[in-house]
Amino acid sequence: MVTALQRSLLLAALPFLALGSRFQRRADPSTFQLYAYGEGFGGLSVFYADGYAYLGDPNLSNSTDAATVTFTATSTNEWLGSPNTTSVTNSTHSPTWSNVTLFIPETGASDTRVGFLDSNSTTTDVLTSAFRFYGQTAMFFGDSGTFETLWTSLQLENGIRALYWNDTSSGQTPLTLRSIAPSAP
Repeated sequence: MVTALQRSLLLAALPFLALGSRFQRRADPSTFQLYAYGEGFGGLSVFYADGYAYLGDPNLSNSTDAATVTFTATSTNEWLGSPNTTSVTNSTHSPTWSNVTLFIPETGASDTRVGFLDSNSTTTDVLTSAFRFYGQTAMFFGDSGTFETLWTSLQLENGIRALYWNDTSSGQTPLTLRSIAPSAP
C-alpha cells in the first residue's frame, strides 16, 4: 500500500523527470532540407538547377533537371544532395542528378554562386567541406576557425532567387539558411 508521504514524493518528482527528458541531446537528422529566410521572404526551399543552387519553387525554373534538394551530411562535413522528386509537379522536370556535393566559392573566385559538384567535376577554387549547423542554422567553418554565414541571394525575373556566397555586388541581399521548414499559414 502506498502511503500519503510516498505518493506526495512521487508527485513532487514528476516535473523533474519531465524536465530531465527535455535536456537530452537530440540525434542529428540523417537527411534534411535547407530553407532560406531573408528580408521580404521566408522559407524558400533550396533547389538544384543546372549545377547551381537556387531558392524558391523548382517548377518555376526553365531547367529540366530542377528539383528541391534533400541533403545528407558526411563524416567529413560535406553535404551531399539528391533530388526530392515529390516536390516536382511539372512533368517537364525530370532530375537526372544525385549525390552532388554542395560547394561555395573560395575567397577571390570569379564566380560567387553556390552550386553542386558531381563526381566527375574538375572545378577548382571551390570549398566542399566544413559545412555544419549551429542549432538549425547552416554555417561554414572557415579557415580562421570561425563560423561564417555569408549566404546572399539575387532575385531573378522568373520569381526565384540565385544563391551566392559573400557577394552583394549585383544587389544580392543577405539571408539565413536553416533546416527548419516554414510554418503552414
